[in-house]
Parts: sequence; structure tokens; C-alpha cells
Amino acid sequence: MRLIIGPAGSGKTSYILNCFRDSLRIHDFAVRLLVPTATMAQHLQNLMAREGFVFPRRLIQTLSGFVDTWATGVRQVPDTVLYLIVEEAVKRVDHAEFKRVAHMRGFCASLAHTINEFASAGCDSARLAVNLPDSPLAAAFLAVYREVDSELRRRGLVLRSQRLEHAAARLEAEGASGVRTIWLDGFHALPDPELRVLMALAAHADVTLTLAESDATEDLHRSLLSAGAVEKRFPASRPAPALALARAPGIEREAEEIARRILEQAANGRGFREMGIVVRTAETYVPVLRSTLARFGIPAHFYFDSNLEEHAAIRFLSGAVDAMLGGWDHTATLAVLRLAPRFTDSPAMDRFDFRVREQMPGAGLGGLKSLLAGEDGHAVSSGDERLIRLIDHLDSLEEWRLFSLIPKDWAARFRTLRNLYRAARPPEGEYHELALMRRSQAAVLNLFDEALEEAALALPPDGAVGIAEFWRAVKSVLRLKPLRLEDGRRNVVHVLSAPEARQWVLSVVFVCGLVERQFPRLHHQDPFFPDAARRQLNAAGIRVRTAADWEREERALFDSAATRGTDLVVFSYPEFDARGERHLPSLFLEGLGCEPVDSRLVRPRPRSVPAPRGTAAIRAPELLEVLRARTRKLSPTALESYLQCPFQFFGNRILRLEPPPPRPEKRFDNLAQGTVVHAVLALWYAQRGEIGLLFDGVFAEYCEENHIPGGYRTERSRHAILEDLERFVQDKRWPRDGFESTLEDLFVFPLDESLDISGKMDRLDVAGERAFVIDYKYSRAQVTRGKLANQNLLQAPLYLMAAEKYYQKQPAAMFYVGLKGEVKYAGWSDGPAPLQGEPFPENWLQLTRERTLAVVAEIRSGRVEPSPADLKLCRWCDCHDVCRVAAREEEAMAEEA
Repeated sequence: MRLIIGPAGSGKTSYILNCFRDSLRIHDFAVRLLVPTATMAQHLQNLMAREGFVFPRRLIQTLSGFVDTWATGVRQVPDTVLYLIVEEAVKRVDHAEFKRVAHMRGFCASLAHTINEFASAGCDSARLAVNLPDSPLAAAFLAVYREVDSELRRRGLVLRSQRLEHAAARLEAEGASGVRTIWLDGFHALPDPELRVLMALAAHADVTLTLAESDATEDLHRSLLSAGAVEKRFPASRPAPALALARAPGIEREAEEIARRILEQAANGRGFREMGIVVRTAETYVPVLRSTLARFGIPAHFYFDSNLEEHAAIRFLSGAVDAMLGGWDHTATLAVLRLAPRFTDSPAMDRFDFRVREQMPGAGLGGLKSLLAGEDGHAVSSGDERLIRLIDHLDSLEEWRLFSLIPKDWAARFRTLRNLYRAARPPEGEYHELALMRRSQAAVLNLFDEALEEAALALPPDGAVGIAEFWRAVKSVLRLKPLRLEDGRRNVVHVLSAPEARQWVLSVVFVCGLVERQFPRLHHQDPFFPDAARRQLNAAGIRVRTAADWEREERALFDSAATRGTDLVVFSYPEFDARGERHLPSLFLEGLGCEPVDSRLVRPRPRSVPAPRGTAAIRAPELLEVLRARTRKLSPTALESYLQCPFQFFGNRILRLEPPPPRPEKRFDNLAQGTVVHAVLALWYAQRGEIGLLFDGVFAEYCEENHIPGGYRTERSRHAILEDLERFVQDKRWPRDGFESTLEDLFVFPLDESLDISGKMDRLDVAGERAFVIDYKYSRAQVTRGKLANQNLLQAPLYLMAAEKYYQKQPAAMFYVGLKGEVKYAGWSDGPAPLQGEPFPENWLQLTRERTLAVVAEIRSGRVEPSPADLKLCRWCDCHDVCRVAAREEEAMAEEA
């Protein structure tokens, strides 16, 4: 066996690849190149293929894949199953030290990780018991480890180390099946089980192993030399690349600086595939880099796992089972139906969504199907018919709740769930996006089947269980199982983790996030076996890592990343975090010999040149005619909507777009409360009964019709409204005797030959020929008083015109009556009135008529520009997510700056 040791960039990998090429040239296929990860294997396979070599894929593979031939008869426990077994073992052992944290997922994950670490070091529970170190939690850990080992043996499962030991024994006895030459490259840690496999291979084949100087620890070096390895050292041979250090204010600007430099390199003729980004803290940088590179139009391949349970297909399948177990609650079921691939962009689904929201809360699939059927009991449209079929498919799951099956049978039954997820028609778009969508759907459904098998493996194989118990195991597996999609594009920027990047050599490399606690990462001591205990284990021959070992690993990762680029390596870091606190630059930056350069402010170039922005308007003659027809009759509220914002008027009054019905807990909002108040006051004026009894009847009827749930908020609002109504009834400032009152009356009168004004009069008090307009507002006194100063409100003068033109009375006064908190009268009066208000403005009605006609002429001219008069009111507008007024305001401020 040959052992090649050298620093990063010394040419170890190049030497191995040249040897591999020589073998391929003479068609010697009795060779193997073994690497640690499947991604590295695929990368080298692609590299060789691009160079014109044709060979079986098995010639470059992982060590785990290579030993499969000699590991038959033993089944390695998947990581997800090990976690579930550990979780159950903790419950069964019920050790006092773990009692308070046994239910926490993070604790069980940490326990499973440490068990895996010990097993990888060749230390099972029996060996640990003999060499148990002095640690407060060592005994409790050993008890759980013994239970896990016992459970694994009972189920015929083994850990990875035991599988390697089994393979090594067969290799020693049977040989390497004709493989004469083996190279191992990219390994930075060789635990005892892997070392035994290596020794077994060396007895039957010519083995070459490469190690970085930082990875050749004293113990490992001694073990290899004692096994007869011949050492050869490679000095640093690769020319040092140019180094640059970029400093950005924050992580977003750092990502933009990387994108700018990538595009700069691409403009100079360098291919995207020749560049890479090395990331140490994926959870921090991958989302930012993904969005930034996409904005700048840079194709990138991210070599990172994503969460399987967050994929739309898994959310749909999981949601269907959860909804079934929850009794088909309408909120949960609607969310599931929304995820069905053929209904994500369906008008029928939109209509159904609104109908379901209106009648929430509810449960049961029968109620949902009734919303899709017409008066004859059949579906109204083809879209409704497809929805009914989908609901029927979901209904077929209901009988599963009655079954009690062994886990293997549950897995077989759950595999039929994938039939519910029928892929949607391909959307229009880029080929890569379409291919990735198709590939992800197929891969995710296959992973779902794997999760079912692993869940069945984690449960007792012979005992029958209910669906709830089996589904809990499946959801745990889905939460833990990673998803990595294949990306077959060639000319892409490679975004790699620091360990993954060890095997890569690229022309230009960016190393980001160089701040303390990110690169290098801060490694805490293990809670079960602190460093003192681990040193005792190392002294006993059990090679487990201490915090100092992890610190050396961080340095080795940086040195490797710094040598991945042959022409240029750009280091970068953000000065400040999201809270504005200054970062401490990484200690690895010391000694680089280059001063930091501040990042440049950059924005992606528009992919198309936008047309000059003009005033948003409707100009087509046929559409203007439709606009004229739809504005033949207008209400004061509609006119006020236009004066607040033309786009709001266009969306609500012309397009007649409907907002989604509010959630049950938000249905009794200010508008609903005002509706109840108006209805109660109309009854009270007509019947003069007890206000409390009238209110109770109206309130109960309104809640039933609008599906308003009871609860604290509803009851609190009910009491507040009743108090406000009782306060109004007791208020004697406006006498009720001596007036003839008209309540909640609709009116229409012509303003000119092309425009009618319509509305509803809350109350019109008439004394002789004089009319007094009363408009109730369920708002506070300050809001009511503010209506007198708002020039965009046309309700008051137009209602006074209605009193004159429709009711044929002389307009004498117009008062708003605020009822919330206190009774507040605010308005105008012309002559004697029960209350004195502001005087009528001069020529008020005539000026209002002229202004109204001018506003209507502007509407009919086609102006639909988003131009709010009061930005504070935009938060209440149903169109504010479409008009993007806030974004344009920011753009204008930036241009002014």
C-alpha cells in the first residue's frame, strides 16, 4: 500500500487521476477510484467523460458502494430509522438524567449523532461499557446505547461500522474479485472500520491512499505505517492563485458582490462551469446566494440537500393524511386541495376556495361536495366535476382509520397515495425549470415510498398498529430525510460546501462568510462526553474527536478552500449582521497579505428594456364604452373610492374583484359591526322596542348567516356594541318627536342626463319641508369629526342633493353620528336645527355637482393610475398587493437621493 501525503494543492488528486487515465487508455478496467461522497464520484465521472473516456460507472464510486458486494446479508440501518429507534429507546430506558428532555427532537437527534459517531469509531455498547470514561451522563448514555444495539440485533439491522467490519472479513477471506488496483482520494478521516477495509483490500490489490497533511494524524499515520504502507510526500506544487478580499456591509451585499465578480469573469470569456462558491454555513448563505444568483441571471448548481417535507408533493400527500385523521377539517382540507397539481391555477378552485372560506369553520367531505353541486345535484362546470372526483379519492382514505395492520402492510397501502398526485401540465417557461420540476416530482414520490419502508422498519415488525402510530413514524422520517435533485446542466456555477469542495479544482473560487463562528465554526464540547472523557477514550484506543480536533478540521477546510482556485480565489465577509452589530472577521484572514476592498453597489441589469412609464390608462374605444356603461349609476362611496385612488376604484368597481373571505376569527370586523349597528337602529326606530332584545336577535341572526364563531373576541365585541347602542338610545340631544323618519331607504336621482347617483339613507328626519340627513358611523369621535375636513368625501353634499331631488324636501342639515365609545354628532346645518353644526360651505351643492361630473369624466377617460390620496389608507385596500405603490415610492426616493 502506498500512502501519499501532502498539503492542499500539492497535486495528490492530479496524480491519482493521471494514473486512472493511464489505466483507461490501455482498457484496464480492473481498477477502482474510491471517493467519500456520491457527489464527488459523479463529478469525477463527468470530468472523465468530458475528456473523452468511455468506461463503466462502477470504476469511480464511493467506498460504501464498493463494499456492497461483500456486505450482502447485512442490512445497514438508515439514519432516519436509527433516530426513531433512539427515540423509542430513550422512552423505554426512562433514565432520570434524560427525563426532562427525552421528548425533545433536538435531544434525540444529538443522542443518535453521538451513537453513530461511536459506532463509526468501532465502539459498540459492549466496548464502551468496558472503557466507560468518567462523565456525568456516561452511564445514562450507555443504557440507551445498549437498548439501541439490542433493538438493532432484534431487527437484523447493523450500523455502518458493523457493515464495514463484515465486508472487511469477507474481503480478507475471498479477495477483491479481480480488482487489482485501487486508489482512494478525498478522504480526510479514516475510522477503524474503514481502516480495516483498507487493510483487507491492500492484502489483495495495489492500494494507494492520499491524505492531506492536516488529516494524517499521529494515530492514523502510525496505524498505516505499521500495516506496511510506503509513504511518499508531495510538496506544494500548484502555482499560488491570485488572492482578493472583499468586504460588504451585509450578507445581501456580499452575495451581490460575488454575483458582480462572476459576471465580470464571464464577460471576459470565462465559463460559468470554471467558477465555484465555497460555503461553510449553508443555512445562512444558501438561501441568499440562491435568490441573488437567480436575480442576476447566473445559472448555478447548489450541491446541498433541501427538506423533503417542504416539497409540494409531500405537503399534499401528508396534508391529505393529516386532514383525514383530523376529521376533514375544512381549513386543512382546503389547503390540501390547493396543493393538488392540477388545481393550483384553476378558476374552479378559486371559486370553490371562496365558498369554503365563507362557511368556515366546518368539517367533513360531504359539506365540501355540496358546495360544488348545483340545484340538480350535479356539478356546474367541468372544473367542479374534477374537484368532486378529487374529493371522492380523498374520501376513499376514510376507511383506513378503521384498520389495524402490521407496518409492512401499512407501507404497501400508503404507497397507493402517490396515485393522488397527478402531475400537472407543463407550464410555459425555461427548459431547465420545466425539467427540474418534472425530475423533482418523480424523485420526491420515490423518496416518499422509501420513507414508508423506513417507517415500517423502525416499528416492531410483527405487531399490528393503527394508522396514527404508523403515520407518526412516517412524518418523522419525512422530516429527517434529505432531498437532493440532480442538475444535468453543464455550464453552471458550482455552489459547494467546504467539505464537498475538497475534491474540486476550478479556475475561480469564491469563499464567503469569513467571520468568526461561521468560518471557522464554533464547535462546542459534546454534552454526553466532554473533551476530558474523549481523551480517556482515545487513550483506550477508541478514536473519537475532541473540540481541538474539530478546530484543526476547520483550519484544514479553509486551507483546502483557499487552494481550490487555480487563477483567483476571492474571500469575502459581511461587516455587520442583520441587527447592525459588527462582525469579527475570521482569524483565517490573518496573513493573507491582501487588504480588503469594499463591495460595489450593484443591481441586476433588466433582461428587457422597459417601455417608458406613462400614466396608466384605458385607451381602447370598446373598453371606454364598457367603462361608460358601468359608470351610468354611481354611489357616493364609489366616487370617494376613486378620489382616494383610481386603481382602487378600477379593481373594486369596474373589474369587481372580490377579496377572499376573511378567516372565521376575523369575520366580525369593523364593517360587520357597522352592519349590525345599522340593522338594530333601523328596527329600533321602526318598533321602539327594548334595544337589548332587538340587538340580541339581529346579532344572533347575523352570526348564523355569516358563520361567525363564538369566542372571547366575538363576545367582547358584542358587549361593546350593546353598550354603545344603549348609550345612543339614552342620548337626548337630538329629539325624536316632531320628525317623520325614513330609515335605510334606497334612493336614485339624476345628476345630469348621463349620470345617476344612488345610495342608501341611514335616516332622514323630516319636519315640514325641511330635511335632516343622519348617517351613522360605528367609529370613534375623532374619526367622525375628521370627516368634516376631508375634501375627498362627497357623501354629505350628495345626500343633501338626494333630500332635495329625490325626497323633494329642503336640505336643512347633514350630521354624521359616531357611536363607538361615545355619541358624537358632527356635521353641517343651514338654519335652525336640533343641534348646531358647521355652516354649509358657499355654493356647496353646485360645486359638488360640478366636481362630481368632472370626476366621472376623468373615470370615463380611462384613468386607472395607482395614485392614493392618503397612503395611510392603503393598508386597508384590497388592491394594495397589486398596485405596488410602496415599491414605487421607494424607487422615487432612491432616484431623488
